[in-house]
Amino acid sequence: MASVLQKIKIWLTTIQNSDEKTKRRYLIIASAITMILIISLWLIYLKSTIQGVNQETASQTSNTQFWQIFKSGLNITGQSIKENIQNIISQIFQGKTITIK
Repeated sequence: MASVLQKIKIWLTTIQNSDEKTKRRYLIIASAITMILIISLWLIYLKSTIQGVNQETASQTSNTQFWQIFKSGLNITGQSIKENIQNIISQIFQGKTITIK
């Protein structure tokens, strides 16, 4: 085990003492390997999550259609816009007071 750590330490020292082009190459290679590893783990996690969701939705029957959901979303959005417009109008026509000292 110690010899492996010594080899790694020597390898890192060699990289540290090398020119900037070599350091940049090792940086790019290490970054690419790390990105591939992280994306692979993320995809594995995503795949297992999607399979779990698909199993749950398969067991549940849903009668809600797309247009029903769309309609309820429009109603909620319309009500929110209406309330915001009413608030703006009430602020515009609200009595303004000016105090002169």
